[in-house]
Order: sequence, then structure tokens, then C-alpha cells
Amino acid sequence: DGEANQMNNEQNGWRTQPMYTFAEAAQLANVSTSTVRNWLRGYTGAGGEVQPMFSTHDRNVSMVSFLNLIEIVVAGQFRKALHVKYQTVLSAYENAKEIVGSPYPFAHARLEPLGGNIVYIMKNQPKNTSRQAMDRPEQWSLPIELPPLPNEVLETIHQIDYLQELAAKWFPVGKEVPIVIDPRKSTGIPTVLGTGVTIGALYERFKAGHKIDYLARDYKLESSTVETVIQYALKHSELVAA
Repeated sequence: DGEANQMNNEQNGWRTQPMYTFAEAAQLANVSTSTVRNWLRGYTGAGGEVQPMFSTHDRNVSMVSFLNLIEIVVAGQFRKALHVKYQTVLSAYENAKEIVGSPYPFAHARLEPLGGNIVYIMKNQPKNTSRQAMDRPEQWSLPIELPPLPNEVLETIHQIDYLQELAAKWFPVGKEVPIVIDPRKSTGIPTVLGTGVTIGALYERFKAGHKIDYLARDYKLESSTVETVIQYALKHSELVAA
């Protein structure tokens, strides 16, 4: 098992290595920095110690990998869409590892076809039920009509390009907008697709007084693309200093 993990890390090092600070990951995922910290390190709640959601993350590391970033985005969308507590998402996530068959179920291509199982678990989890006591899908005795994935989660899934079934690129504004987060390019910070130009570099030039039309000509981009990039940069101040 350890050997398999080592091979997996060698093959997927570019997406499993630490890349983003907690603050950067929080801005990208549109959650708070404390949420990122709690999900990756666990926290102490009223009932005692609460375990972290993502066991693939080393608790001693204050940086987030690309795959964990995608999982944070998806977990955040589940919470927002279904209005469920952390513990509910945690239970469903633990089940999702088995349902999807991956240590990164929320960053896996099988999340879309199998996601109804996960939504069902989130919506039907009895209160005060331990993770271990949750039924697995194969134990459900009656035919169950599975609920659809929430639109917010589907939207995120459709923003992702997968390679060998795991997330490889993320288009955070949607694939129709050429802003991409690719862990193999520019240390995983947002860039303009196909150019290698970081969002931060373009934004800094705009702040320095360059007009949108001038930047569009210089980078051979549409003016509307430059505008979208600048709007994105304004919302993601942690990421545009790069």
C-alpha cells in the first residue's frame, strides 16, 4: 500500500505537492481562511476534537495542493447548496472515497456520475450518527431514487479538465473564459489560457496606467477578455501580487 502511494505521488506530484497558502486557497475557493485551515487540520469543537476532512493533506504543512484545492472548492459548493454542517460533508466525503474509489473523490471525474449517492447521504444522514455507522450504497435494501447533484457542484465539475480521471486544470470562471489554473504552469497561479501570462502581471500593468485596449493588443487578446481578467484580479487580491 505504501509502495502504491509512493508511485501515485511520483505520477501525480505536480498536483499533490503543496502550492497555495491557506489564504490563497481560501480566495480561490471562495471560503474563509479559517475554513481551509479547519478542513485541512481539524479543529476543536464543542464536542471535542474534530478530524480534518482531507486525510491526503499533511497537517504540518501550511500549504495546499492543487487536488486539495479542487476538493475544497467542491466541498464548499456542497455546503452552500445543501446548507449542511461540516460534519455532514465530512461523513459524505468519507463515504465518497469508497463510492468513487479514490483518495481524492471530490477531484475525481467519477464524482459527476456517482454524485447522487453522495447527495443522498448528505440529505439523509441521521443526527449524531458516526461516519462508520453510515450505510454504504450497496447496503441500501430498497431501490432509491438518487437526488441530482446541486447546480453549484455541477458548475464546478464542468470547469475542470481531468487527466487520468483526476483534476488537472481548473477554469474558475468557466471554460468559456480563458482564465486557467494549471498546476504545471506558473506554479499553479491563475494565467491567461495559452499565453503563460499571469493574471497578476496583466493586472499590475493595468494598475500602472495601461489602457485595456493597449493591453489587449500587446497580449493579442480580446478587450473583453482583458476586462474579465481585471475583474477576476480585483476579487482575488491574494493571487495577483505574483
